[in-house]
Amino acid sequence: MSESKKTSVHHAQLEWRDNGQPVSCAFDDIYFSTASGLEETRHVFLGENHLPQRWADLAEGARFTIGETGFGTGLNFLAAWQLWKQVAPANAQLHFISVEKFPLHPGDLVRALEMWPEISDLSEQLIAQYPPYLASGVHRLKFSDSVALTLVIDEASRGFERLRQDDPGRDGVVDAWFLDGFAPSKNPEMWSQDLFQAIAGLSAPQATFATFTCAGIVKRGLKSAGFALQKVPGFGRKREMLRGEFAPPLAEEPHKHKSTPWHLPPSQQATHPKSVAIIGAGIAGATAARALAARNIQVTVFEQGCAPGSGASGNDQGILYAKLSPKPGPNGDFNLLALQFAQRFYPTHCPQAVHFNGLLQLAQTEKEQQLQQQIVDQLALDKGSSLAQPVTAPEATKLAGVHLNTPGLYFPKAGWLRPKQVCTALLDHPNIQTRFDTTIDCANEKDNRWQLDISGSSEQPVFDALILCTANFNRQFPQSAPLPLRPIRGQVSFAATTEASKKLKLALCGEGYIAPADTREEPSSHSFGATFKLKQTDTEIRSEEHEENLHTLASLLPDVADSFRQQSLRGRAALRAATPDYLPMAGPVANWDQLENTYQPLRKNRKQLIDQRTPYQPNLFVLAGLGSRGFTYAPLAAEVLAGWITGEVMPVSEELVKALHPMRFAIRALGKNRDF
Repeated sequence: MSESKKTSVHHAQLEWRDNGQPVSCAFDDIYFSTASGLEETRHVFLGENHLPQRWADLAEGARFTIGETGFGTGLNFLAAWQLWKQVAPANAQLHFISVEKFPLHPGDLVRALEMWPEISDLSEQLIAQYPPYLASGVHRLKFSDSVALTLVIDEASRGFERLRQDDPGRDGVVDAWFLDGFAPSKNPEMWSQDLFQAIAGLSAPQATFATFTCAGIVKRGLKSAGFALQKVPGFGRKREMLRGEFAPPLAEEPHKHKSTPWHLPPSQQATHPKSVAIIGAGIAGATAARALAARNIQVTVFEQGCAPGSGASGNDQGILYAKLSPKPGPNGDFNLLALQFAQRFYPTHCPQAVHFNGLLQLAQTEKEQQLQQQIVDQLALDKGSSLAQPVTAPEATKLAGVHLNTPGLYFPKAGWLRPKQVCTALLDHPNIQTRFDTTIDCANEKDNRWQLDISGSSEQPVFDALILCTANFNRQFPQSAPLPLRPIRGQVSFAATTEASKKLKLALCGEGYIAPADTREEPSSHSFGATFKLKQTDTEIRSEEHEENLHTLASLLPDVADSFRQQSLRGRAALRAATPDYLPMAGPVANWDQLENTYQPLRKNRKQLIDQRTPYQPNLFVLAGLGSRGFTYAPLAAEVLAGWITGEVMPVSEELVKALHPMRFAIRALGKNRDF
């Protein structure tokens, strides 16, 4: 099933035994041992994968990846995390990947984990990060800088396939497998040949596995996929279990791509960058820097302005919202995933700068009301949803504290934030250096490294990798100039709080937006707007655009708009950078001439498979095109970028990796026989 075919979440249906243990109704099987689920996990998965010793022997800064079939209650993840904290080097990275077809409802997860008070400090963090809406697809959860969980909601074999990028050098990352899940006799469909082949495709050389079962279907599947098997004593009453190691045949056929590999650089590099330069300190640069710094990479951020968020990210208040869609496709999928990731990300990294006490997305037209009803139906949203809830006009009025005459969607965990404070907090990390009032005239690749020419200086620092986070200024660098970024002028208006406006409790979005009063500033004020002017690039404040913002606000809050007309408004104009498909760009940049030469046949037949990679500009990456939803998109897009740079499993499916790839527009142009 395509990731695009999202429907309402199919949570696990449970029965609860008298001892508090959950039982799956679908498979009539327990989630963990009645004797001691935690001890069984430690014996079967931690012990027989030899993790205590392997982790104690890890090098500083190393990454270790675990793959699991069947997330269930998360007990295996929590046990691994607990051991990791006890024995692994402090700056090593644990990446835990798990698939689950029927995720537990958040309330059931809380109830199940209450059985293990000894790991409550970790289970509370899992519960806090657990996505409120576990749609089919890939969800990335972060726990400090050292532990990440990639939770894939899908049938096991298909879920693992979603993570593969059709690149054996990149895909083989899993160091140890926890082959859990319901018993083969209860759930034979999971233990399929497709599953074992997917496991093999994600396995690093000498990857180990452990499983509680010795069923024939499991032994045959593992052997056929290239694993050597060993029977060892089981846990408790189970006499035997299996463990082993990945040992595929040495003579393998050359890899054949399943589709044209335009998105893949020629090969995964043996060493990952240790030093990275980022140009731009807005939300794109700040999230990219923080994602890499958390992975022990030294980052230097260059910004021509005097402080973080000097460009389009520099407004007084920003709104965190997404454009949910009832239609299948990458835009709706990414918006849903990015919103939930951002809602977890900002309170963790910059809690003083966020106010996620709710947001109302109002349906001001009949067309918008119909669209929202389709979203509610498609995602099965109800009054209890912690993602979004349909509300009537009276309900919206009660939530907002001001009179509203239209229905809408209420997002209880969204809201507003302080952009400049967010960027400043994200850049405050020991692995990040910042250089403000610094303009980069050009960047030159030399011996697979990047040398920067600093305006007005003879200094020419050199870095292993370069990331361009300069929005519309990307066209000033010839290496990224062909990327189709479109400038969109936007003017935001600022008004001092009035008697009418101070009643507003939540951020409102409709034809425009308004944030509640920022009471930390004196005098307190509101941000509202913003205008949307395609192909206009000046940033002077215009009185007619203040009037336009007031007119838009009047359609939401006429009394508030009238009160703002009695004062002299302040404002700020900046340029957004948008892409033709309104999805951001996050990934590597190809050699433009070589791309044209390699994939020239697509001009005559865009559907043909060209089993050849094209040269890329070494270690050159872009994070741009965030448009008007930069603060929603940037955190997850930065995780995608970090995946490209470090070679770890991506935080989104292969489908979305391609949908965010900077070279997608060039490939589309070739397929339509157009220039790029």
